Amino acid sequence: MKPALALVHSWLVLDFFGDARRAGKGHTSTLTTTIFAQSFGALALAAVLYPETPPVPFAAANLSLSTLLLVLGHLGDDDLPARRAADEVLLRTAPLSRLAATSARALHAAFALGLVTIGMALPPAILLAFLVGDPLQAPLYVVAALACSGLGVLALGLVARAAHAGLGHGRAALALGTLKAMLYAGGFVAFARLLPRLQGPADALPAPPALLAAWPPYHAAHWLHAPLAEAWRLGALAAVGTALLLATAALPEAAAARAARRRAGGLLHALLRRLSRPGPGRAVAEFTAVGMWRNAGFRARVLPLLGMPAALLLLAANATPAGQAPPLAVPALLLQLPAIYLPFLVAFLPRAEQPGAGWLFAHAPRLPRAVVQDAVWRALVSHVLAPVTALAAAALVLREPAAAAATLAAATFALALGVLAARAAVRTLPGVPFTSAREADAGPDLGGLFALALGLGGLGFVFGGWLPPALRWPVALAAVAVAALALRRQPDSGAVGVGAGDGDESGDDEHAGAGGDAHEGGDSGGSATSGAAALASGGRDTAADAAVDAATETPLPTPAEGLRRELRAIAALYAVTSLLPLALGALFAP
Repeated sequence: MKPALALVHSWLVLDFFGDARRAGKGHTSTLTTTIFAQSFGALALAAVLYPETPPVPFAAANLSLSTLLLVLGHLGDDDLPARRAADEVLLRTAPLSRLAATSARALHAAFALGLVTIGMALPPAILLAFLVGDPLQAPLYVVAALACSGLGVLALGLVARAAHAGLGHGRAALALGTLKAMLYAGGFVAFARLLPRLQGPADALPAPPALLAAWPPYHAAHWLHAPLAEAWRLGALAAVGTALLLATAALPEAAAARAARRRAGGLLHALLRRLSRPGPGRAVAEFTAVGMWRNAGFRARVLPLLGMPAALLLLAANATPAGQAPPLAVPALLLQLPAIYLPFLVAFLPRAEQPGAGWLFAHAPRLPRAVVQDAVWRALVSHVLAPVTALAAAALVLREPAAAAATLAAATFALALGVLAARAAVRTLPGVPFTSAREADAGPDLGGLFALALGLGGLGFVFGGWLPPALRWPVALAAVAVAALALRRQPDSGAVGVGAGDGDESGDDEHAGAGGDAHEGGDSGGSATSGAAALASGGRDTAADAAVDAATETPLPTPAEGLRRELRAIAALYAVTSLLPLALGALFAP
């Protein structure tokens, strides 16, 4: 049993500190931060529903939130190529039996999932105990939350195993990323439509009865209301979990190796080639476009946000009866959401999935930063803005064909504004995407994001709500003309600076920019002098930063010490997250 426990210990250290230490911040626990954030979210929903909501809908809504968030958080986390390859080498070379390895996997999954589940379950469990007037409801709710999250992860594991077995790792990663975006959008729509109707019976909910019968939180909530009379529901959930576990074990782990074949590209790739001219800029644009879909970390963290505009548009379309066109102001406003989300995409672009990914660009002739930012801008237009806006417009047109002309005008206007907003968003990009082995030290400017959201949202609302119908297409076409003029302007991709260095160093972009600008001026001597001065200055800055870090950095704790410290911190976090629901339950108890 000791080898299995040692393996679980190693996996837990990676869960807590893997991302932080890869970013050079070894004292930071990413899992503890996740537990705190999700516990706060669970407390917010439980406080909103307490005490007016009856016990069964209260428990069902909170269990649904925790199950959905845990499944979404688990989706894609175990699919990182470096982590998967390391685990495969470790398990094949270690003196472990298949039983020990299987036990280690099960114990690790249960322990890591249980930590997050308990953190999310404590606030609603305490409020449910006050709502029912029975302290026993609190531990029973935690058991129900663990059962629902376990079933969700088992179902996800079966889907992931089937995808890997039938599609291979690359296509399976794309399919699971798409599934994650759909779950985000579907969950948002479901909560927005179901929460206002929780006061009524289950028959009044706008959901198919078959879907409710297959939803584990629905049965868990009824079991909590009458644990003895409804014990059969818990037995049914256990049987479903056993069936999922056996089905997952019966599937092969991965598809057989397939022969790689070159594809000619698709519609989006053709659009990108039309937007960029041959040269280094097009190469960077195509590299960025491919990386956005193949980089598992970027896809898992950012691409699900693109499902939110679709969810909001679906809500707006369903807000009016069928056959009656909704006011154009709301769709025109919501069509601006893809452009509003662009700064988040740009913030996640620099990070590489594997360390050393920037080696190719670090040992190639330097590109001016303007060329790189222009290439990334065109990749965002062709592979993010254009398809998302087109899909949203198609959904609205299919929902209300009578308003197709007005909807297409609003979508055209939104796409043109998005092109211009994307040009401003990429100005914060420090270098070539997917080449930095370190996390960005600073996130997006929240003040700038707020101003961007207000500006784009206000323009969309004015276009759809106040602009006369006769002026909508002229204004939309004028915006398209401005965006087309911006796309026609391309930087001089032939102006390439000299020098090679580590693409992860902080001064590399400044060095490249200085060398490129001097070269464009046509004075080779000035270029050499400026480049040498910039390199010397950057070297002094790097040496000074290293000296400060060496003087102020404290020794990293050992894995065992760090894990024990974080488990104690999580126990204290559980206690803290229980105090506020205790106070709310005592003050507002029915």
